[in-house]
Amino acid sequence: MSGDPLAGATPELLLKTASDVVRKVQKRSTFFDPQREAVFPHFDMNELVLGRVLGRGAFSVVREVKKIDLNRSGRGATIEKNKGQQSSGESEYADEAYMKAFSRNFVAGRCAKGEAARYAIKILSQECKDNNQLFLQGTVDLAVESKFLAVLEHPHIIKMRGMASVSPFEGDFFILLDRLYDTLEQRLKKWKKTSRQAKSVIGSMTGGKKKKNALEVEQILTAYDLSTAMKYMHSKNIIYRDLKPENIGFDIRGDVKIFDFGLSKELHDKDQDENGLYKLTGFTGSLRYMAPEVALGKPYNLSADIFSFGIMFWSIMALEVPFAEYSTKMHDNLVVRKGYRPAKHKSWRKEWFQLMEDCWSTNPHKRLDFTQVTKILSKEADEVRDGHDGINTVDLDVSVRGQRNAEK
Repeated sequence: MSGDPLAGATPELLLKTASDVVRKVQKRSTFFDPQREAVFPHFDMNELVLGRVLGRGAFSVVREVKKIDLNRSGRGATIEKNKGQQSSGESEYADEAYMKAFSRNFVAGRCAKGEAARYAIKILSQECKDNNQLFLQGTVDLAVESKFLAVLEHPHIIKMRGMASVSPFEGDFFILLDRLYDTLEQRLKKWKKTSRQAKSVIGSMTGGKKKKNALEVEQILTAYDLSTAMKYMHSKNIIYRDLKPENIGFDIRGDVKIFDFGLSKELHDKDQDENGLYKLTGFTGSLRYMAPEVALGKPYNLSADIFSFGIMFWSIMALEVPFAEYSTKMHDNLVVRKGYRPAKHKSWRKEWFQLMEDCWSTNPHKRLDFTQVTKILSKEADEVRDGHDGINTVDLDVSVRGQRNAEK
């Protein structure tokens, strides 16, 4: 096939190669947990009643799951039966309540909330399967993502609820995820419309200032919640590498979630150079949010995510796409090499722009870390919402939006 350097490879060879790659990643990992992976319920593809396509990525397609019709004699049921027989008190995951929450019946029974679907599946796209190079990379990425999501546990990271009854290296593997109803990219457009209405003459006569204040609360809380998720990942030495509004979503309750862990990587201290940097794949992620050292193919570390967060925080507060008018060549010359950054808005608190500048420094060693970012945003959340929604404190690593939902 034209443009496919692996055109002559058989599917069996590609799957074996993918398996070997993932096995090596698994062997080096101190984070992945095969025992935890085994707890998740497994489903046959023919048990899922699929709805519309929700999104497409470089390798995968995400589809809504409308219903799960369990087959008591299928492969997924057999895996669960064997899992129950093999469970022992020695496993930290053998607790009865824990096992119930990870049972096929439990997950299938919670497939919908009224008319709204709770779940979606992520599976390799047909376009990916038709190109051997994409198929190899996509198979590896989806397998590794399932390993990350089996262990990552944070209120602002998307939850995996199950996976295919076939292995990632047998074909037609999928992961079952919480369905998201909005991306941050879409939410920013809605917020911009709200902001314009609040600033209009009519808006000024119909509570525009109150709407503007409420919007600022939502913007800051969203940034805060995301920073806690990133702080958690970095505490596990995991670099995300693709932080952007398109990879941030909102679930059925309105809670913000980071999703798509295809580019995430576990870092190992012994691989650091004398400057605390790692030789990793360059030009990884989306150029608009990419740290200069990543774009230039230089060694980098967790601080590359901080740079991306700084640019994204600007986008959240400005309700604009950063560097929207820049061509790739302009971006490389002005942003990557000359240090151009987005401009401050006059209406902003000075602390917001200071935080952005402290995140997007050209020097990786001068950037903040996410522990510092969460503290600053916690304080800013207190400032902007004071007197607006009745919450008295913003506890670090606790979703304020979740507190509000609980109080409703």
